[in-house]
Parts: sequence; C-alpha cells; structure tokens
Amino acid sequence: MQSRISKFFNFRFTIAIVVTTLFFINLGYAEQHEKHDIHKAHKTAALNVMLHTEPQKIQAGEPATLMFHLTDVKGEPFTDLMVHHDRILHVLIVSENLQTIGHIHPEDFESRDMMAELEGAYTVHFTFPIAGRYILALDVMTADAEISKYMHVDVAGNKKMADVSQDFRREKSIFGYTEEGGDRFTKPVSIIDGKGTSKYHVKMNAPEKIKAGEMVHITYHFSRDDKPITDLVPFLDAPMHFAIVSTRLDGILHTHGTVPMNGNMGKMMKKDPHAGHKMKKTPTTGHQHQGTTPDKFGPTVMLMTTFAKPGVYQIFGQLKHADQILFPTFMVKVEESD
Repeated sequence: MQSRISKFFNFRFTIAIVVTTLFFINLGYAEQHEKHDIHKAHKTAALNVMLHTEPQKIQAGEPATLMFHLTDVKGEPFTDLMVHHDRILHVLIVSENLQTIGHIHPEDFESRDMMAELEGAYTVHFTFPIAGRYILALDVMTADAEISKYMHVDVAGNKKMADVSQDFRREKSIFGYTEEGGDRFTKPVSIIDGKGTSKYHVKMNAPEKIKAGEMVHITYHFSRDDKPITDLVPFLDAPMHFAIVSTRLDGILHTHGTVPMNGNMGKMMKKDPHAGHKMKKTPTTGHQHQGTTPDKFGPTVMLMTTFAKPGVYQIFGQLKHADQILFPTFMVKVEESD
C-alpha cells in the first residue's frame, strides 16, 4: 500500500516538474518573441544618414574622408546591417556632368574602424578629381529591405567640371583599370580621359524607344582584339554593377546585371533581375547576400530595369575581366509613356 502511495506522489511530482518546465519554456519563448518583435521593429525603422567630411570644405584633387552616421527614428545607432554583394555598405559617387564615377566601401580601406561601425559610423576615403557638385548614394541592406539614400556635396577648386555632354553611341572602346586587390578600386574614374591600363570593345543593344515606367532589356556584348570575351568573372558577387543617374541628379539607382541563361532560371531572371540571390547565414555577419553568378561567363551581360521618369540618363557599368575592372558607360533618352 505504501509503495502505491509513493508511486502516486512521485507521479504527481513528475507532472509538476514537467508543467513547471513547460511554463518556463513558454515564458522564455514569449520573452524571446517579444524581443524578436522589438528587434524587427528596429530593422524596419527609417534610416537617417548624416555625412561628416574631413576637411569640412572638400578641395578637388585632395584626399577627403567621408563619415556616414546612421541612426534610426529614435536617434539610436543603426548597426543591424547585412553584407550584400560582398560589402556592408556601398557608396556610389557621380559628378554632376555624369563623367566621373566612384564605387567604394568601408572594407576597401586598411583604416576601417570596426568599433566606430558598432556605433553606426562608417567611413570611406575619396579624392574628388575636379570642382563642382557630386551626388553620393548610400546603399545598405537589412534582413527586411534594401535601403538607399542620396545626398549632394559641393567640391571647391579652380578647375571646374565641364557641362553635360550628350553621347548616344551604342558601340565604343572602353578602358580597364587594374584592381587594387579583393575587387577593390577606390580611385575616381573618368569615362572620357582614356587613362586605363587596358582596352576593350563593347556594344550595347537597347530598344530604339525607351519609355518611362516600362521594363527595358538592355544587353552588353564585350570583346577584345576582335574576339568575344568568354571569361568575365564576378565582381562584388554580381556579373555587373550599374549606377543609373539622370541629368536631374535626383538619385542613383544601383542595380545589377544578369548572365543570359537557358531553362527555368533564365525565365525567372527575365521576370526578376535579382532572382537567384539568396541569404546565407555566416558566423561573423549573421547573414550575407550572395548571388548565383557563374565563375566565368560572357561575352553577354543583361540589364533589366525601369526608368521612373522621362529624361536623359547615364548608365554607368562596372564589371571584371581577370584583374581588370571595366567601366562601360552609355547614355539613353527615356520618353514619356503612352
């Protein structure tokens, strides 16, 4: 009899432990869920960007430090960024006359300050080649969205930049520039000075009429010494990067090219130029935005994009062949939609 009573109390005691354990598990889950909601709210909050420069008045031809301070709507440091296209933060710089391009990142410099980045401050260095106005675009990614911001800076100096020159050629020679290692090229590139280290030929095929608000397919064909280039390699985790800027200087669209493919993936990419990209968890960054670019490809790369407004646009391209970074740049005119 006593044995039965002992078994009964032991059973009740076991049940109590299980219930208590489940209670704490559920309580812990609720707390984690609540924290996750707060975390998600922080990630989707608006991003504010303040730019500080050293020197405060930037001089053409002299190195400048650009520090971007990222905060959320509460003024707290915005640090919940993901690595996308191999970089934590992309800075695109274009001159007002649409003849100079720069594409730089905090990781490109040995002076990168990881402690400052924990406080939402990201630094790059750039030498503006000529006096005048420039547009700077900042691209980052959270787990929820890609975020782009842009601003303008005025650069002082005696030599002023020329006016915008319209050039609607669809075939031209371009130059390559020897990379600085690790897909880095931190210097400004002029699309007209012809001071590269190698020479290529590129032909762009685009519709005769491009209309605002409509998807347009543009293809680039690359060759060298009259031979198609079939060993292009990924640059910053993409076949090709693009910075699209209008003469209004009212923003920069940073997008990416695709490699023409057959089968279902090719059909999917025609519908969505970012198809094939995936998020990959890593121990150091939490997540990473990676692409499915082949190790080698060419001679054709495709751009699919939509121009929001009519006007004249410069399409700056950037891609890689061996250790050469190429900057194919073409101008297009976009008409009013029907």
